[in-house]
Parts: sequence; C-alpha cells; structure tokens
Amino acid sequence: MMTTHQLWQDLTWLSIDEPTDADLQKLREDHQISAKYLSYMKDSRERARFDYDAQQQCGLLIYRSINREERAAGQTNYYDTVPLCFIFRGKTLITVTHRKNRYVTGVLKQIVTELQERQIEDSLFLLVFRLLFQLNEDYLDRIDDMSKIRESLEHYGKRPSNRQIAQLSELDKRLVYLRTAANNNVIAIQQLQVMSDADDDPLQISKAEMQNLVDLQIEVEQSREMANIAAEIVERTTSSYNNLLDNSLNNTMRIMTVWSLALAVPPIVSGFWGMNMKLPLTGEPWAWELSIGLSIVPIVGLLWYLIRHRDL
Repeated sequence: MMTTHQLWQDLTWLSIDEPTDADLQKLREDHQISAKYLSYMKDSRERARFDYDAQQQCGLLIYRSINREERAAGQTNYYDTVPLCFIFRGKTLITVTHRKNRYVTGVLKQIVTELQERQIEDSLFLLVFRLLFQLNEDYLDRIDDMSKIRESLEHYGKRPSNRQIAQLSELDKRLVYLRTAANNNVIAIQQLQVMSDADDDPLQISKAEMQNLVDLQIEVEQSREMANIAAEIVERTTSSYNNLLDNSLNNTMRIMTVWSLALAVPPIVSGFWGMNMKLPLTGEPWAWELSIGLSIVPIVGLLWYLIRHRDL
C-alpha cells in the first residue's frame, strides 16, 4: 500500500507497506527510481547498505530493523531482523517496509506528529536519523531478552535437559543472525558517512546532519558490541554444556565397563560346573553355594579395588 504524507516546507514522505509490482512500477515511472534500487526494495533478505547515484541524485539506505512479531510454535521461517528501505530523492523521502516491520511506518508517523507539535522542521536525513535512533533501541531490548533466556538456561541440575540444549542451540542461531544484522547496520552508516564527510563528495549534508550521523554511528556500534558480547557468552555456555555432557558420557561408559567386567565372572565360574567332567567338591550338597561364593568374591574384590583407587 502506497501513502503520501505532506511534511513541512515542501518536503514529502511516501510510505509503501508490503510493496507490490504495481507499486514498484509507479515508483519507477513517477520518481525515476532505478531498477537496481527497486530490486533491493523488494528483497526481504537484503543486507544493510548505503548507495548513492550521483547522476540521479538519489540515495538508498537499507537498515535491518528488528522483527517485533512473536514467533509462532513450529514456525521455521522466522527472522529476527527485516530490511527497512529509505530512498532520498530530492525533497521526497520514500520508505519501504515489509509485513514483519510495517510497525516502522507508525513509529515514523508518531515522530512526524511530535515534530509538528513542537514546530520543528527537520530535514529528511534528520528525520530518518531520529527514526533510526529509536529502532536501534530494539536491538538492545532484543539482546536483553536473549540474555535473560541464556541466564535461565544456566540453571540446571547435574546436567542440562534435552529441552535446554535445544533452546540454547536456537538462541545461538538467532544471535548469529542478530550479530550479522547489527554489523551490517554499522557498515551502512559508515558508508553514508564516507560518502558525505568531504566537501567534494557527491552527497552533501549539513553540520547538524553530520553530527547526528556521528551520534547514530556510535549507537549502532554499541548495539553491535552488545550483540558480540551476548554471542560470546552463549558460545561459552554451549562449551560448558558440551563439557558436562562429555563428562556425563564418560562416567556412564566407565560404569558400564566396570559392570561388564564384574558380570563376566559368574559365566566363567558356572561354565566349569557346566562341563561334562568331574570337578572337586561337585558332589557335596553345598556345591551350588560354593559356586555362588566363587562368583561373588571376585566381583566384590574388583569393586573394592576400583573404589579404593577412586576409579568408580
């Protein structure tokens, strides 16, 4: 759905939620957006980036925003981040959102309303920077949520359960996606800064815009570092799980080995009594008790030896 919003002065904001082929075609016809940029808009897996077409004087900024939707049970196509596309075309700002981050349109509307109430007339870049400051907070909130899950998984008995192992594996995978998205956001902001920090650069921004851009870069770098720290802690927790499981497996194999040795004695003793040959004391009425004793004594001796040498 395509909606036009009049801002201040002669600035215009065009919001597109879940773009269709017809919406993209209209963008190309009315605003001369290149086919390359249109393909970026449509791709829900596009990485964060910034690109500027000096000939068309058109800038493209893609930011990976957090997916605020709750994950449904059994859902496999879940993404923690979704690309958010900004097009700077003259005095027009174009935003493109997808189903899982269309909440961004509402957030930007709220920012515009607050600025209008305070009679502040920001440039398009400053308006986008205000939005990105808020969206970056979602990264910190998501990392805090994952840290709470990780802390709960650190509480287990003698060894972690299968459910805890599955949860930790899922958490590790989601942190990989989140850390990659945060790192790509930093790269996109750096690309925007590199293309606009010199007087002879094709993209010119004001001092106020540059200052906000520097502040934004600090914030997104903080999110990246927090994601890296969270991922490293999860990796250490995973390593602890592996050590516990390996130790538990070693103990189990040791116990099975001991009992296999102990249980090998009775068949040996009973094997002699089962032979078709005369053995001493076989005719006595207490011979069967003797065979049981001959089986038990080596077992007890083996267990006593292992316990004394702390091998059991």
